[in-house]
Amino acid sequence: MEPRQRRILQERVGTLQTFAWGFFLFLAAVYGWLQLVRRNELQRLALQQSVKVRTSPAQRGIIFDRNGYRLVDNKRALHLVIQREDLPLRPEPVEALARGLNTDPEALKRRVQAIRNSGGNRALLLADNLDEAGLAMAERLRARFPFLSIVVAPSRVYLGDELAGHVLGYVGEVTTDAMLKEPGRYQFGEIVGRTGFEAARNEHLKGNDGQRRILVDHLGREVRLYDGKEPNPGRSLFLTLDAGLQKTLADAFAGEQGAAVVLDLRDGGILALHSSPSFDPNIFLGHMDRQQADALFRNPSKPLLNRAIRGRYPPGSTFKLLVALCALEKGIITPESTFTCRGRKTYYDREFRCDGVHGTVDLVQAIAHSCDIYFYELGMRLDVDDIHATAVRYGVTELTGVDLPHEIPSRVPSRDWKARTAKRAIDRKWYAGETISVAIGQGQNGLTPISLARFYAAIATGGKLLTPHLLYAFRNDRTRLPDLVPPPAPRDLGMDPRIWTALDEGLAGVLRYGTARKAALPGIEICGKTGTAQVAEFKDKAHYAKQAKHLKDHSLFAGYAPRENPQIAFAVVAENAGFGADTAAPLARRICQYWFLERPRKPLPPPGGRIPDAFETGPRQAGLRPGEGP
Repeated sequence: MEPRQRRILQERVGTLQTFAWGFFLFLAAVYGWLQLVRRNELQRLALQQSVKVRTSPAQRGIIFDRNGYRLVDNKRALHLVIQREDLPLRPEPVEALARGLNTDPEALKRRVQAIRNSGGNRALLLADNLDEAGLAMAERLRARFPFLSIVVAPSRVYLGDELAGHVLGYVGEVTTDAMLKEPGRYQFGEIVGRTGFEAARNEHLKGNDGQRRILVDHLGREVRLYDGKEPNPGRSLFLTLDAGLQKTLADAFAGEQGAAVVLDLRDGGILALHSSPSFDPNIFLGHMDRQQADALFRNPSKPLLNRAIRGRYPPGSTFKLLVALCALEKGIITPESTFTCRGRKTYYDREFRCDGVHGTVDLVQAIAHSCDIYFYELGMRLDVDDIHATAVRYGVTELTGVDLPHEIPSRVPSRDWKARTAKRAIDRKWYAGETISVAIGQGQNGLTPISLARFYAAIATGGKLLTPHLLYAFRNDRTRLPDLVPPPAPRDLGMDPRIWTALDEGLAGVLRYGTARKAALPGIEICGKTGTAQVAEFKDKAHYAKQAKHLKDHSLFAGYAPRENPQIAFAVVAENAGFGADTAAPLARRICQYWFLERPRKPLPPPGGRIPDAFETGPRQAGLRPGEGP
């Protein structure tokens, strides 16, 4: 090779070497800059692409009855979801997915937008508690929509089916209205108590969610757990309910509509609260078909209505005890005061009838035989505002304070009430003749069963106004034993003992020789009062017998037992079931029969004491499986 060509080649090689070294030094500088200067920033960006945050829902607390039998538990369930980072950006996939799910496309688009705008890392729940058919459907949808996921999460299960649906309530996704009402309290998609005790004690039951940070590959598939925080389960608790008594009530109603409440006279604990017809909360935990939805929401029997705390009924003759109490406290009568009943009498140019001809009766006999004429005479001598004031004093018109949502107050009319509520000016005046109807529990009276039971509990205790409640104890997470919750303190109403003696004697006479003598229970002295609340007018018994079922009278019975050292107070309302002695009184007898004769013969545990071992026949009789008792 000529010297000139060699020189040119060497120059070119040198240039290439210089360029190569320069490029190498440039790469080294860039690499060093990325590793040393931007290391943290780039690591964070990389992790954002490969590490995804998933919410780990906490298990809700388990709910037991007072004897340790599980009423509500949790199970592992499969849900179809869209993870937050996988939410589609275009509306077309959402519309197609909505058609696949057989749901409203606009509603689904609103939910997608809502969770995209919300904070947190919760997934959008599309279908929960998937069974075999639901899982097959979910897999078909995943083949068309890769952004869908199937996740495992805890879900509620109600072990008693319809046993205590209105007491327990059910859970579901938090509503938009609840989120707007209390901003920052809930996350979109959070599972909360929607009704019943699940809603009333949601803060105790729900626990605290955890988080998982997982590594995913380029296809978004989970590779391994990066790190995380375990969820803290909600607190498990005991109710004051006795599952056996609750089941006894449910069976005793046997298709009749109505409600019943049984109270523990020592502290106001609710031993049973049944509303008929009931419903199975498990229906709300999965896909509800149209037939199930119609059976719940379009059913004229209104199975979702908790009649025990939201049903107002004319109390009928059960209200006569309050009228007697008013007349005695005002000194209008004494227990020895008598009136003569000839079966009918005219007041204000209108004839009023009684169910019998009782002759001359005093207060005790009038209560025992439910003499309307006696209480018409009291209505003649009392002002409606006096009756209302007595109802206020004995807590009848206030909310009872039960730890269930949406309770409504009872109604006892007054002049002011009528002036405020009448739609026409001509109807705002109170007439003396109206007081007569109020005095026997008709007219504009409207009492809830729980309020009626509370009033009779006040009579049973000689004037102590109790607060009905369901929370009995929390389960200690370490010892698994109950930590009892102090019950609400009673309010002493200062009832005159002489007045109480007369009322008690009259209520005992109802079952000894009065209107409910057929419902007496040998060996247990029950004190109570029958009530028959008229729904529609009728001419005579023959005309009444031809009335349609929905026009029949409501049947009521309220009282307490046993007479000496009473343990329980109760109120029973059977809608359109006829006379109080025919339906409601036998229902009350069944309550006492179970409580005093069928349970093991041992006293109730003292309030604040240790919950006893479960009674022998509990799980079989209640239809529940034993749980982790104390």
